[in-house]
Amino acid sequence: MEELRSKTRGGRTHRRKPVRLQAGKSAQYHPSLSTETSRLGRIAENLVIWYLRNAGWTIVARNYATRRGEIDIIASRMGEDICGIRTVAFIEVKARHTSDGLPPEASVTMSKRKKMVSTMRQYIGEHALDKAVYRCDVASLILEHGRAPRIRYYVNAFCGHEEFGW
Repeated sequence: MEELRSKTRGGRTHRRKPVRLQAGKSAQYHPSLSTETSRLGRIAENLVIWYLRNAGWTIVARNYATRRGEIDIIASRMGEDICGIRTVAFIEVKARHTSDGLPPEASVTMSKRKKMVSTMRQYIGEHALDKAVYRCDVASLILEHGRAPRIRYYVNAFCGHEEFGW
């Protein structure tokens, strides 16, 4: 069996085994679960961004990640909750291919909430956002094949004072 070598971005060479094919069969790409999940997530985030922009929001950041966690979308708008004060929404996007079973928003666990709040604090500290109203929103999408996407948007879904610690 021959050995294949491939280079990574850093220029390192790695060995990988060739794929054995049965006689008369061609290699087919079968996306892994993580590839399908990330594709679904990217589509869902794009739809939520479209939804937010149509509602007058400005997208500040997308996939903001730190060692503490990740926030899918950060958006802002003037005067949403209090006139003259900027509202900053930290949005978690959850999507499913089917409406069977639990709704997508049910997968925002307490652990995810804590990581999100910790990441929010870091973002607020780094960007010196003193005079603003902060909230944690959840966007839930069901993307069934052949049907229009269904979006449920939960404003201030879980950021209570006890979770935020302010």
